[in-house]
Amino acid sequence: MNNIEHHLIDILEPDIEFSAGDFVNYAKRAIYDIQNKGKNVIICGGTWFYIKNLLGDKLLLDCPSNKELREELSKFDSSVLWEKLNLIDKDRAKKIHPNNKDKIIRAIEMCESLKMPVSKCERKENEKFDAVWFMPEFERDDLYKRINKRVDIMLELGLYEEWSANKEKYPNSKILENTIGYKEFYDFEKNVYSTFLEAVDKIKQHTRNFAKRQLTYFRSNKDIKLIKNCDDIIKVIK
Repeated sequence: MNNIEHHLIDILEPDIEFSAGDFVNYAKRAIYDIQNKGKNVIICGGTWFYIKNLLGDKLLLDCPSNKELREELSKFDSSVLWEKLNLIDKDRAKKIHPNNKDKIIRAIEMCESLKMPVSKCERKENEKFDAVWFMPEFERDDLYKRINKRVDIMLELGLYEEWSANKEKYPNSKILENTIGYKEFYDFEKNVYSTFLEAVDKIKQHTRNFAKRQLTYFRSNKDIKLIKNCDDIIKVIK
């Protein structure tokens, strides 16, 4: 990585769940370690929910996962689960799409853990980091071209072979099965797509959809400054 020390890369096996709360705990330890060396910290990524909870005003609620409960809830359709959530926490249910099964299960899990509706819980104040936010400014067409090219390069570097090896090493991993760039190959294996090329096109499409959601989240943060190049960053910092 061009002789630049990176943190929180290759720290867990790919079949281990890593929540936003886990990320915040790991990231804060890394931040303190970097700051103790007298250096500034660069937080780089696109997973808005994780970064928001690291740098936001409020801490996440402390609700550990409950594997047994999740396995039991996963047996039901998302519509049934949404109705269950609606009974115990109407306000939270309103914010989750009835088809988003994973989020619904997590919300029910949190209600069970807290013994009360999640929407009624007060979140504690988060430690305030003096952060400056930047986001590259791309024209959407240009961004989509970059995404398509990125997928092509990943394939040239062995994305399919990587998936095939990890599928054997980590069988029945829901994490891998739900990861963009992997789940399309699982679907291809199940004959959801008629050709390999169609699966590749779906990787590009799903990545573009994800990027579109990221842009929506990032643009909702008024603290984020759009930049075209490194010179723009230097100007803001000065």
